[in-house]
Amino acid sequence: MRRTAAAGAGALTAVTVLAASLAGCGGGSEEDRAVPEKLCGTPVPAGLSKPLLEPYGKITESSRVDRQKPQTAPCVVAVDGERALAFRFAWHPGAPEDLLATARQSSVVGLTDPARVNLGFEDSVLGNEGATATTACRTQAGDHFTLTVIVSRAAKDKADLRPAVERFMRTYMAETVKTLNCA
Repeated sequence: MRRTAAAGAGALTAVTVLAASLAGCGGGSEEDRAVPEKLCGTPVPAGLSKPLLEPYGKITESSRVDRQKPQTAPCVVAVDGERALAFRFAWHPGAPEDLLATARQSSVVGLTDPARVNLGFEDSVLGNEGATATTACRTQAGDHFTLTVIVSRAAKDKADLRPAVERFMRTYMAETVKTLNCA
């Protein structure tokens, strides 16, 4: 009987050690899983992007955005190698003719169930899986800036992340415009 109890305790200890070591391996170190203070060159308040990046893991960024030489460019934020957020920074002459129609029809901006919302910019549209907004911003590339954010992990047929996307876009767009040196 003692031998069985000792063997059982040894097996339990081995399972506990294995579980702890596997937990430490998943998603990298705490530093790797930390939400960055900046996304695509824009400061992001703590907690704002967390719901859009779940489940957490190692966060990486790939960007072609150059604020000194404004042109339409993408920036992608990935979690454990999978796209989580896709940004499209666009500078252009004049405001888009109809941002809502673009959100409904464009393969680039296309949003599910888009609706105009007031985010504090010239025009803004929110969908289940993302948002797009435009505002006046005079640079060498034009007099308007449009930002589109697509949350790759959001279900297109569900509106459960809409409130988080709206909060994120309201703040992220305002913070981005501050970094653009608009005249």
